Amino acid sequence: MDDTTKVQDPATGRDGRTVLVVGAGPVGLVAACELVRQGARVRLIETLAEPTTQSRAVVIHPRTQEHLAAMGVLDRLEARGLAQTAMEIYSGRDASLRVHLTTDDVPSRYRRILDLAQPETEAILAEHAAGLGIVVDRQVTLDGLVQDDDGVSVTLTSPAGTTRHRYGWVVGTDGGHSKVRAALGTRLEGVFQGQHFLFADVAARTGLSADTIRMFAHPDGIAGAFPMPDGRTRLLCLVAVPDPGTTPTLEEAQQLVDERMGGQWQLSDPRWLTYFEVHHGQVPQYRHGRVLLAGDAAHVHSPAGGQGMNTGIQDAVNLAWKLALVTTGRAGSDLLDTYHAERHPVGAAVVRETSRLTDVMSAHGLGADLRDLGLLFLGHLPALEDRLLADMTETAVAYRGSPAVSGDTGPGRHAAPGDHAPDIPGLTTVDGSPAWIGDLLRRPGFVLLTTAVAPSTLDRLQGILGSLGTAVPVVQTAAGAPAGALVDPGGEVARHYGIGDSGMALIRPDGYLGHLSTRADADSLAAYLIGPLHAERQPA
Repeated sequence: MDDTTKVQDPATGRDGRTVLVVGAGPVGLVAACELVRQGARVRLIETLAEPTTQSRAVVIHPRTQEHLAAMGVLDRLEARGLAQTAMEIYSGRDASLRVHLTTDDVPSRYRRILDLAQPETEAILAEHAAGLGIVVDRQVTLDGLVQDDDGVSVTLTSPAGTTRHRYGWVVGTDGGHSKVRAALGTRLEGVFQGQHFLFADVAARTGLSADTIRMFAHPDGIAGAFPMPDGRTRLLCLVAVPDPGTTPTLEEAQQLVDERMGGQWQLSDPRWLTYFEVHHGQVPQYRHGRVLLAGDAAHVHSPAGGQGMNTGIQDAVNLAWKLALVTTGRAGSDLLDTYHAERHPVGAAVVRETSRLTDVMSAHGLGADLRDLGLLFLGHLPALEDRLLADMTETAVAYRGSPAVSGDTGPGRHAAPGDHAPDIPGLTTVDGSPAWIGDLLRRPGFVLLTTAVAPSTLDRLQGILGSLGTAVPVVQTAAGAPAGALVDPGGEVARHYGIGDSGMALIRPDGYLGHLSTRADADSLAAYLIGPLHAERQPA
């Protein structure tokens, strides 16, 4: 073994156990923060000398908010963001469909969308990263990589020159023009004629409420308005191919608003006006040995629906806990194959559905008539409306059938392995304070809920979990309960999770159910940890 493969001081960037995260946008920042929170070592590099000032991604969906709450940053995002409680789709001047986000049909504790310009989101995430000891190493570009069984050798260029470094793993979160993806020799596969959008971040005076996202169907192209804090609005419009090197003007943006959006906004004070070409594609594999791709490095698609950043952040959360276990020797590297198995289908669905939405909303003639008829029916069919809402907010994402989940609780209307863990209102701590299952994920590792609360059973389960997580008893009364218990007088956890009064539910660090059983069986838990999880067996 030569010097480049030895484990050395992590400050030198030549550490065979450190993860190099390439790209410090929202996806890279979340990946780095979650890796460190779950016990890994990280270096985070970024080509740009300063964070972007462009509003770019402005939508934070409910499922993403759940992850950000577990990270401990959602409260800061809420304080700066603007809550959106509905979405309207227009075909003409009047709304053809209004979907409310605040109903019980949204399976999330956070029943609204947050609109916030990307620079503010990045600033909050960067502040959080700094609190974890993560420094964004700016003006550093990855120019190449070579991997072997023991690690990845990378070539990095900065103002100080070009150097070679050694890392255990590399995560590419460096966007649609990813250097990591190019270095791997892989590429996005999809439709590459390209669609061009006008993006505008403007002050917008309107008589319409500021709590609703609005999308407009028009034969010349889809258009959308996303309210932001401080009276600003983010606009997008599908446009014809612009002349090379041109930049849109405020007058052109106003004309599009007048033509496609009923002239209901008066624009001024532009902070960002640009044309942006969007392709639709996805890499065939998210994992290439010791190099993994996430966010726009792995998939690109239409901005309709505001799902790009959200899908990327959820990629990062899914990957980080798995990679942290692998780099710290608590799980085998085969666990990383489940990152592709779980997230590639999600990315494919987002590419497919956002492309379809853009095409349908820009339909002409008979296609437009069929779309309008569909919107009419959709507004009168609650089940279809609920499905649209779940897809848009990404609360329909689940990993049923994944190799990283197991167990069965039998028939019935309850959660299944691979579903996101239901967060149930009405729970309390032993001292009577309100409690949420999602808040338990603020501690690193797995959370094992069990309705079998005998001390010997709890000790056995915690012994099997070891350093991988925490066993949490769920009791119906606080009397005599251990300090860390959840009090559930109505037995809602047993019902929603399908585990009965003596079962268990293992919640993964990303908030999804890894294992379910109607019996608090330590052997079953151990089988999951050393089977689907590929983890080291913990001491009993």
